[in-house]
Amino acid sequence: MTSIIVERKQLFFQRHNPNNPYNAVLIHGAGADHSHWPPELADLPDCTVTYLDLPGHGRSAGPGKDNVAAYAQIIQQFVEIQGLSRVFLFGHSLGGAIALTLALDNPPWLEALVLVGTGARLKILPALLEQVSVDYPTAVSAICELMFGPETPPELVAAEQVRYLKATDWRVVHDDFVACNGFDVMDRLGVIAVPTLVVVGGADALTPLKYGQFLKDSIPGAQLAIMPEAGHMMAREKPQEFYDVVNAFLISLNAAPEEDPPSEIDAEE
Repeated sequence: MTSIIVERKQLFFQRHNPNNPYNAVLIHGAGADHSHWPPELADLPDCTVTYLDLPGHGRSAGPGKDNVAAYAQIIQQFVEIQGLSRVFLFGHSLGGAIALTLALDNPPWLEALVLVGTGARLKILPALLEQVSVDYPTAVSAICELMFGPETPPELVAAEQVRYLKATDWRVVHDDFVACNGFDVMDRLGVIAVPTLVVVGGADALTPLKYGQFLKDSIPGAQLAIMPEAGHMMAREKPQEFYDVVNAFLISLNAAPEEDPPSEIDAEE
C-alpha cells in the first residue's frame, strides 16, 4: 500500500492498473477497511482501481469521523490531490452514504455511482450503539451474525469477528455508527445526475431490499441489481457474482446511446 497526507493524517490506499481511462474508487463500510472489497474488482476493464482505508481504519491514521459529511470531505480531497477524473465511485453501507453525499453536489470528476448494501437513511438500533462502547466483543458478535447471508461458510463469519476485534478500535466503530445514525438524504436524491447502480442482497438484514428499491426509485435513471442469496457483505460472500453484476453495469455505460439501459440487472444471469 501507499499513502498520502489528507488533513495532516496518512491515508493509505492500493492502486491497481494505473493509466486506464476510468478510475474506480472503493469506499468501505463502518468499522471495515479496504480488504472488504474483493480482489476481483482490481481487474475491472479500462479502470484504474483504488482500494482505500478511511481515517482510523486499516492502516490509515485516526481518529475516524462521527459524521458522513466529514468522511465525504476526505474523499473529495483525496480525489483532488490525486488529480482523478472519470471516477466510478463505489460505496458499501457507510461508504454508500459517503458516495451519495458527494454525488449530491455533482462534482465534475464523478462519472457514475455503485451503491452497495446502503440506503438514503441508515438508522442504528440504540441498544447496538450503546453495546459497542460497553461490551465491544458481544457487539461485534451480534453485528457479524447480521452481516452475512445464510449460505456464508461459518469460518468466514468467524474470521470477520476476529478482524473486527483485532483491527478496528471500538471508538472508530462507535463513531462510524453515529455517522450512519445521523445520515438522511431521502428528500435530496432527485438531484443526482450520474448513472447509478444499486446492488442489494436479498438476504441483507441490515440494509434490506426496500432500502435499495427506494434508492432506485428516487435517483433518476438508477438501476437495481438483486443478489438473491447474499447478505449485507455480498461482495465478500459472492465475489465473482458481484464482479459480474458491476461489470455489466459499467459495460452498459458505453452502450449505444439509442439503447436505454435496463432498470434492473438480473444477478442470476
